[in-house]
Amino acid sequence: MVSAFNLAREQNMYLQSEESQNNLGIPERHVGISSYLDEGLLAKYNLLTPGSYLRPSPPSLPPPSVPDLPNFMRNTEVMEEHEKARKIPINRDTAVVPPAKIKRSTLSAGSTGYIRVKAPTKNAWKGSMHPDVRIEGQKGLEKLQAKSHFLKTERFGKEDTDQQIFCTVPSKIHFDSYEIGKSYEQKLKIKNVSNSSRQLKVLPPKTKHFTMTKSADPSQSGAIAPGLSVEYTVTFLPGSLGLHQDELQIMPQGGALTNVPLVGERPPPVLSLPDTLDCGYCLVNGTLKTQFRCKNSGGHGIFQLYPQGTVPDQFLFNDLLPPKFTFEDNGFTVTPTSFALKTGDEVVIDVEFRPTEVTRSTTKFTLAVDNCTLQDFTLTAQSQSCRVQTIAVSGGESTVDYDIRNEETCEPVIINFEDQNPGTTEEKIFILRNCVNVPLHFNWEICKILSESEKSENALLSTDPIAPFQIYPAIGILDPAAEATFTITCNPQNAGKYENVARLWVDDIPAVLPSGVVLERYDALHITLTHLAQPHQIKLDPPALVIPGEHVAGNMVSKTVKIVNESLSATNVNWTWPEGDLKFCVHPQSLTVGAGSSRTVQIDIETSSAGAKETHLTCSLENVDKPLKLFVKAAFRGPRVTISGDKEDPALDFGFIHFRPGCSVQRQFEIVNHDGVHAKWSLAEVEHCVDKEYGQSEFQFSETGGEIGPYEVRQLHVIFKPHVPRSLKSFIECTVENGTGNKLRVVGEIQEPNVVLEKSSIDLGVIYVGVPVKNTVVFESLNFADSSFRVASAEGKDKKFGHIEFDKTEGTIYAGGTQTIPFRFTGREAATIEDFTVAFEMAGGKVLALGIKAEVRGLHIIHETPDIEQIAPETGAEQLEAPVLDFGTVEILKPTSRVLKIINKSHIATNFSLRVMNLRGAASNPPPVSARGLTNLSERTFRSASNLLTKSNALLDPKSKSRKQGDAEYWKTQLKDNKGACFIASPSSGYLPGNGVTIVTIHANSDMWGVYHDTLVSQVGDLEAVEIPITLNATNSPLYYKLSNNNKPTVRFGCYPLNEQPVSRTVHISNQGPVDIRLDWETYNIVPKDDTLIDLNFFIGDAFPEKSGETRPTGEGEDLIRLSVVPHEGERSTGPFSFSPDQCVIPARGSSKVTLNFDPRYGTGKCDGDFHSFALAYQSLVGNTNSDLCTRLQGEQVPPLKIMMTGKVEVPEVVVTAEEHGFTFKLMAGIINSRVKEHTKIHKMSLLNGSKLHLQFKIAASLPFTLLDEKMEYTLTPRQKIKLDHGLILSEKLLTSLLNSTKQNFRLELDKSDGQFVESEEGKVEVNIEEQLLHKSHEVNLPDGTVDTIVQQVPEKRFHLHSHLTLHYNNGHQQKIPVHCRIILPTFYISPQNVEFGTCLVGQTSHLTVRLINPSNSPLRWTSVYSGSTEEGEFGISPSQGEFTRADSVLLNLTFTAKSCNPSRGTYTFTGTPGNRTLHLSLHGIGSHDERMQRLL
Repeated sequence: MVSAFNLAREQNMYLQSEESQNNLGIPERHVGISSYLDEGLLAKYNLLTPGSYLRPSPPSLPPPSVPDLPNFMRNTEVMEEHEKARKIPINRDTAVVPPAKIKRSTLSAGSTGYIRVKAPTKNAWKGSMHPDVRIEGQKGLEKLQAKSHFLKTERFGKEDTDQQIFCTVPSKIHFDSYEIGKSYEQKLKIKNVSNSSRQLKVLPPKTKHFTMTKSADPSQSGAIAPGLSVEYTVTFLPGSLGLHQDELQIMPQGGALTNVPLVGERPPPVLSLPDTLDCGYCLVNGTLKTQFRCKNSGGHGIFQLYPQGTVPDQFLFNDLLPPKFTFEDNGFTVTPTSFALKTGDEVVIDVEFRPTEVTRSTTKFTLAVDNCTLQDFTLTAQSQSCRVQTIAVSGGESTVDYDIRNEETCEPVIINFEDQNPGTTEEKIFILRNCVNVPLHFNWEICKILSESEKSENALLSTDPIAPFQIYPAIGILDPAAEATFTITCNPQNAGKYENVARLWVDDIPAVLPSGVVLERYDALHITLTHLAQPHQIKLDPPALVIPGEHVAGNMVSKTVKIVNESLSATNVNWTWPEGDLKFCVHPQSLTVGAGSSRTVQIDIETSSAGAKETHLTCSLENVDKPLKLFVKAAFRGPRVTISGDKEDPALDFGFIHFRPGCSVQRQFEIVNHDGVHAKWSLAEVEHCVDKEYGQSEFQFSETGGEIGPYEVRQLHVIFKPHVPRSLKSFIECTVENGTGNKLRVVGEIQEPNVVLEKSSIDLGVIYVGVPVKNTVVFESLNFADSSFRVASAEGKDKKFGHIEFDKTEGTIYAGGTQTIPFRFTGREAATIEDFTVAFEMAGGKVLALGIKAEVRGLHIIHETPDIEQIAPETGAEQLEAPVLDFGTVEILKPTSRVLKIINKSHIATNFSLRVMNLRGAASNPPPVSARGLTNLSERTFRSASNLLTKSNALLDPKSKSRKQGDAEYWKTQLKDNKGACFIASPSSGYLPGNGVTIVTIHANSDMWGVYHDTLVSQVGDLEAVEIPITLNATNSPLYYKLSNNNKPTVRFGCYPLNEQPVSRTVHISNQGPVDIRLDWETYNIVPKDDTLIDLNFFIGDAFPEKSGETRPTGEGEDLIRLSVVPHEGERSTGPFSFSPDQCVIPARGSSKVTLNFDPRYGTGKCDGDFHSFALAYQSLVGNTNSDLCTRLQGEQVPPLKIMMTGKVEVPEVVVTAEEHGFTFKLMAGIINSRVKEHTKIHKMSLLNGSKLHLQFKIAASLPFTLLDEKMEYTLTPRQKIKLDHGLILSEKLLTSLLNSTKQNFRLELDKSDGQFVESEEGKVEVNIEEQLLHKSHEVNLPDGTVDTIVQQVPEKRFHLHSHLTLHYNNGHQQKIPVHCRIILPTFYISPQNVEFGTCLVGQTSHLTVRLINPSNSPLRWTSVYSGSTEEGEFGISPSQGEFTRADSVLLNLTFTAKSCNPSRGTYTFTGTPGNRTLHLSLHGIGSHDERMQRLL
């Protein structure tokens, strides 16, 4: 048994040794890719091999030999004898050999794959076992293997063999991501789930790709106690990327065999490439290029194309792309043949097809995948020959096929066009089909038809440039297997017969020539086109135009001519005429006459000269060489203009003329143009009528000549200046250029002048009864002879109202002079004199009449109502309008006054009295001066100097009253009749002297608003009483609040805590008016920063109805629907202020009270804090009826009473204090990497309840801000303080969302479905991006040994996150605590950015350094990638990647090895994460074979 254990131990040691693994062919765990590269294949294509950049491995050396054992450690002969006696063989000279060296028959099914054999040593006979010892050892081994069959004690009961003894975790070991040359491990735990200790045997995997080692064993005895487990490590070394399967066999003591599957399988790639790749259609000998997109939606894979059946047994996969292969038998070419695709990647497979005959070509290829799977694909394409087919021709043609390759079988197509006239166009539609699935490029050519001789000589068709046929489109592309429609037009320009051939050319048809495949042009189709063009048949009706009669020159004469078209098609006509005296206009000048129809044109003829005219008009026809001629003949005359005088008398009569030197008379006349043309005229007196003595005409015309328009009537005037008195008889002649005129007779009578009155009527104005008025009458002589006058008598119906006396009743008026006669006129009684005439008898029997007008008045009184401030002395002005006492708009209980002036315009003294008809005061005494409401001017007018010193009231006398109290009591007595207003005249009666003025003051006051109307009656002497209207508009309310400041009533409630019980205040309201007033209360809150300017109120019916349900009837003329615009002062509210009751009645001359409530509970969650509100009390009248005396508005039509209200609700909040860093978090984005996916930064804060209330609240935060305390609801007693932790979680998802955003300002919200941060307008986290430039300096060693400091600007980006920690109180109040986070994105830069190696020796490696600097405190990971050619030289960098944990820099070693003398350039691109900021390092160097360039360092 001991020897068996030793044998097993030695086998395990051998399996774990490196030599055993090499012998088994198992690679090491860390195997480089160079072991899988074919260096010969790489060198064949001039590519880098691992030997170019890897150091050669050191040669393998044999292990040191084990020294011989010292003598003191060797067995003695006695020991060996004891060992032989114990039958324990010592096999020191045995060795383990691999199974490849042993026949398979020597391996048993249960062995581990290796057996012990004798090593071929020289003294092998010494280690041979004795047969007896061998037999005893075999028996011992049999007993050892049979130990599981020992009988068990009966007390343990019968064991259930079906019960599970061991369970494995996991039950299956699966490797799903691996690469060739690397090893992968997984742990396997085997747990004893029975109720007793058990032994376990695990058989290793059978394949070389899986190995197993024991990692942990809880017991040293080999038995596993119940509940304990043993751990094994399974190692997977893939030899390929294909499927690997194996299993572990677990043999427990007393239990069934358990298998643990071992599987190595990667996710297979899934390609979007179909099994059949149809390339389409191609012409014979042509080339068809097709692309197929192949996308991998499965796992990563490397693919290689092989013709079907040519895949090698051991195909090699790499990223190199060998040349494309061609299927020569079928003309297919496929590229690329090798490619690698990751998940989601795609590649474009290009297929070229070049057929040589008409057939469908098909070939297959195999796609080999690196997971050892194959997939077959089929390539197919169809080759065709070019062929077209005619489908239809408008006018009738059958379908004909045309094969370009067989032109001899083509049948011609004939298209005949109907007979037409030259210049017409006819169209036919021709449909052609492309019979192949390939687009064909075509163009049409119109050719001449060959004659029989030309056909016999095989002449070629040539283009006909004058052919009338055209085909559209003439050039284009025939779509594959589609029909194309062509339009053939025929447009002959001359008469005759036309025959042509339309030839269809097809371009780019592949053809095989000795020089190769070329693209040729083929004649595909011939179409014969025929047409007959006939000449036009057109005539004019009438053929000549002779216009009868005589027409006015300048007038237009219109005639019509018909154009008759007897041709086969329409024609275009154009009229022309020669330049000359005759002017023509043809409508229309150009027109189209349809076939078999006629058109009528209008010819307008005009000339400027008279006489007979004749000429020809030319009618040009389109497409007709010889035009038509129209003969025209007509006669014309000039215009006729006449002058005329009076309509009743054709003569121009100047009438009677008083002759005197220089006298003149003007008369109007007119000239008339009787024709519709312009005419030139001239006026003059007939020559033989001109006075020969004076040698010039006595007439002067406003116009002596000019031009007059058609049918114009022009008004002219003539001035006649007579030379001597006589009877005028003469003629005025009108002369017309190229026309006819007439003569006008002129008559008149010229005599000497006489005497006239200077004024035929005298208005004396206003005079009074019995008061004489003086005036004069003036005679004027209008001739050169003396004259005389005599007063005859007074006549007229008004002569009884007055008497006139002249100082002279007769006298002489000298020639050319004037005579003035004074007179006196006296009124007898009051009247208006209009018909009073005095006659004067003049010499020669002529009578002159003088009219007298006057207004005789008696007693005259005028009433005026000027403003008090505008009282002025009497001006003598008459009263123009009725007086009105308008007091305007006056506030109630404020007396006012107006002035009434009574003016006596006569000399009669009289008495006057005044009375108010309705609204008179209750007492008759006039008001004291202080109660009159007079202005300063009126007070100075009516107060005397003695009144300036007034008596003060006695302070000790209880009955003594101040002046203000006395005035109030006076008006209270006057208004006690409850009429609302009263008017008092002071004085109410008196004496009015002659020509005097009396001023009366009218006093008014009111105790109720409304518009009052009354009448003041003025009685002066015996005159009729004068009624003066009185109007007063009383405003303001008789209500007032009994508060300390009634000018601006305000109720201040003070400060109360939130949710306190309502507080009440009582306000007393007094009514000084005579009417009960109902108040309706509305409350408004004043909103800060309210930009509303006005409020629009909408009322229907009674705006404030009575709460009892009674409705106020709508008055006559009152609108049912009303709108009002009022200034906006606040928003209508229902709290926190309210009135109880909200409707109340204030009795007349009494008072009432209302309760004003303030509810601190209203502010919960609405507008906690200071409340500034006001209430409006709308006033409605109870039992009021409007009348003619008083009209009162109410409700919304009256300004409401206003009372201000203030109150404050104190909302208790906790006092939040931040500790250490406050509420601003500062984080570096670089702390998030592949190892750290999430980082939380914690700050502390304290919450203090500084109020006297118990506060209960919850705290909430918006991610990425968080609260670290699991308890979210808190209750704080007064003065209690707690401390909380709050923080910010910076995660990879948050950083990704910030980096992917393109906005400067946005909001973030957490999408709970996938845990991602997304941009949302409703997000509670506001993000602002800040970008700034950092000025960083560093030292640089210059080539001359000096050190220079360089300052660079490095961009840095920061993300600012703003949010709130919200405290939700149980009363609905919210308290927000602003929090802020600043995330700094790392940045870095390199110095210098351009490196020059200069000239280096070819083959020698040169070294330089640059510095990579991280100026920020954020961690940063960086990598570098080289881009550039390596043919001329190689650049290297060390290290090529790294990581900054803080603000630091690293020195990078750069190498350059020149391969040739040409310049080498390269670029290293550095990428920093997070942020993906890139830098570029440019490298330049040049090689040289000059050994002087060798560098020692």
